[in-house]
Amino acid sequence: MNKVKLIIGLFLLVALFSCKKDEGNLGAYISENSDKMKAGIVDSLEITTYSSIKDSVITSGRTAQNLGYINSSDFGISKSSIFASLLPDSLDRVFPNSNYTINSFYIQLNITDYYGKNIDQNFQVYKLNESVKQNLNYYDFDSLSVGEKLGSFTINVSDSGIYNFNLDSSAGRHLFSDASDDYSSKDAFKSFFGGICILPVNTPDLNEGAIYQISKTGISLHLTFSTTNEMDDHYDTEIIYNIENENNVFAKFNHNFDGSEANSILNDSTLGQQEFFTQGLSGTCGKIKFPTTQNWFDDESFNYLITGFEFKVFAEENPVFNLPQQLILTYNNSLGSRSYKSTNLNQDENSYTFQIYNAEVNTALENRQFDEMDFEISHPTPGSSPEQAKLFGFNSNKPPELVITYTKY
Repeated sequence: MNKVKLIIGLFLLVALFSCKKDEGNLGAYISENSDKMKAGIVDSLEITTYSSIKDSVITSGRTAQNLGYINSSDFGISKSSIFASLLPDSLDRVFPNSNYTINSFYIQLNITDYYGKNIDQNFQVYKLNESVKQNLNYYDFDSLSVGEKLGSFTINVSDSGIYNFNLDSSAGRHLFSDASDDYSSKDAFKSFFGGICILPVNTPDLNEGAIYQISKTGISLHLTFSTTNEMDDHYDTEIIYNIENENNVFAKFNHNFDGSEANSILNDSTLGQQEFFTQGLSGTCGKIKFPTTQNWFDDESFNYLITGFEFKVFAEENPVFNLPQQLILTYNNSLGSRSYKSTNLNQDENSYTFQIYNAEVNTALENRQFDEMDFEISHPTPGSSPEQAKLFGFNSNKPPELVITYTKY
């Protein structure tokens, strides 16, 4: 037992992928701290990096929804539209059949954040022919049938806040009903007026455009009218239509990678060794493989116990679009489910460092399942944020780094 403890205290492997194997200097060395000495090996193991497209991202039930167009040389053209069902601030409404004038009809948006480069961006609003159901999950590729156009507006803001945008006043008539039953209940109203769809319509120039984050409860329609026969006292002439809850709104993403740097890598997993990509919309996730690690561990000359597994990747600074403040590394654990480790951006070197549980790595290696762990770098909230990162691959000037510590017995 004492012999095992002594060996466990002495051996350390550091596998840095920016270094080449040095057969003449394997063994003990003095650390930078003069009062410490440790045994170590500097070696090279292989890393494979590439990107893949994420699919089936749920976009309903989000704390915020994305709206807008963004055009990136790295990722291509990303477009986010919003589908939402609304309810009037009170039901049992009665409307005049004639002799009325619509005074105002506008949409109100609570913009909580924006991402990209602000330009004049045009949007169109349409009536939905069907409502957004509360008990359904909606995905980034879902859409609903649209009907009449309610108006257009332009956004160009750089601050969060509540903004009002006028729609076509004459289109407000689509919220007037000749039958009082249409406002008798929530379900009746949703059958009469399914909701709204907000679509961005103009593609921005390269490395321009913005995607705005909209509060889940920050979308509303406002309608005021007056009568022309002095009957205003018989009607409630000001109505606000609000989203009932976060499950009554979802975003649809359209992503065109044609002509982007990511496009070739998404179509050929062997091309990700210079750079690979991850994005927070439906977008992409970075895939990582360590094809020689299992063979190293299986070397019959030694028995290893993994005591540490640290993986670092470097990102290219983007002058137009911000890097994500946080990324996660997910993997298949020994229980057959997905685990994750999150990390924050190191702004001094634009890097992300992930430390995986040594027990997970050791178990996978012992069971010869390490190559099935399916390591993946992604945004922590896919479908909620358009943040994107171009990461340096194995053959770049800032290759990923892997540090494995172990004891040998």
